[in-house]
Amino acid sequence: MKKIRNFVVIATMLFASGAMFTSCIKEEALNAEADIEKATIEDASSILQLEPSITNNKVTFKLRQFASSYKFAPEFVLTEGATIIPESGTELDFLNPQTYTVTSEDGLWEKKYTVEFIVDEGTLFAYSFEHQEIIYDVVGEGFGSYVIGPLPKFFDYAADMTTRRADWDSGNLGYDFLLGVIGGKGEEFDSELWPTVQTDKGYIGKGAKLKTVSTGPLGGMFGAPIAAGSLFLGNFIRAKVSNPLSATEFGQAYTYAYAPKTVTGYFKYKAGEKFVVNSKEPSELTEDIWDGYAILFEKTESNNYLTGSHNFKDDRMVSVARLPKEFAIETDEWKPFEMKFEFENGKTFDPEKEYMFTIVFSSSKEGAIFNAAVGSTLLIDEVQITTEENTDVEG
Repeated sequence: MKKIRNFVVIATMLFASGAMFTSCIKEEALNAEADIEKATIEDASSILQLEPSITNNKVTFKLRQFASSYKFAPEFVLTEGATIIPESGTELDFLNPQTYTVTSEDGLWEKKYTVEFIVDEGTLFAYSFEHQEIIYDVVGEGFGSYVIGPLPKFFDYAADMTTRRADWDSGNLGYDFLLGVIGGKGEEFDSELWPTVQTDKGYIGKGAKLKTVSTGPLGGMFGAPIAAGSLFLGNFIRAKVSNPLSATEFGQAYTYAYAPKTVTGYFKYKAGEKFVVNSKEPSELTEDIWDGYAILFEKTESNNYLTGSHNFKDDRMVSVARLPKEFAIETDEWKPFEMKFEFENGKTFDPEKEYMFTIVFSSSKEGAIFNAAVGSTLLIDEVQITTEENTDVEG
């Protein structure tokens, strides 16, 4: 089956290359993309807590409060020439999630999206990484179809253990694309393939395992010779996979009345044997180390998220917690860590304002610029946030 998939991928790439060549002579080929690029509803600013979240196969509208009716008519912006069923602007009852099908302009590609409306009753402040889902998604039809996944992704429940509250994302989706091209994926889920995956050997129960891996010759051709294990609150946007920094959207709503004080948790870390500098600029590091940080930032009408290129210089940042050097060490035993928030840009916390926040972990501190050691492995578990008012964990 893997050989057939490899052939399909290669044939598709060759066909695409041929189509690009002939388009110089003939009319331009029809668009083969089938994505939802933007979603909205009427009176969005007063009804929604955030701009709708769009991932590879899901659109989530977060309501400010429970609605008297869950009948909404969402409108969608699609990739050029694509169509959607039900049609954009159709009123449906979203008491339960609805399924939409997007078809590309050339009619060869089809993708299904789950569209949901939820109420986030409060920020989740404790993360145990006990829940991992394995995502499969078939894009297109027939000979031209391809599979996204099996792709691991973490999520958390609220205290009632039924309401899905926090979704963690990673760079796994970008790595999945590369595996599909080189034929590295199998039909069954293999945890050893992925940079970010669940481990059964957590501090308590299960935990998160982040590992820096090689992307092989093909990754090197695209200027991305390694993929560091990463884990963050936010979304990785598949449509922007060619530019990982812009594809990363950090942030989820911060709905607590007090400023965050610390991020704590437990870790293990083992650096890979050979640290390689792949960036054009020299590195201050001589061996790999792990990294973690958290950011509280202002929500604005035009921009709800931070991208991977923020470099801690965004004017919307209110407070930042960085991993101290004393915790950026190797250890084969579980050890606690603490990151303290410090205010930035002369700002203070105002409970009347709307904020976003994110927590980020990486198995290689300079992995975003591809300076790393293959094999560096970080285990993370039992992450919590405390606030200035008290140290109670809110579920």
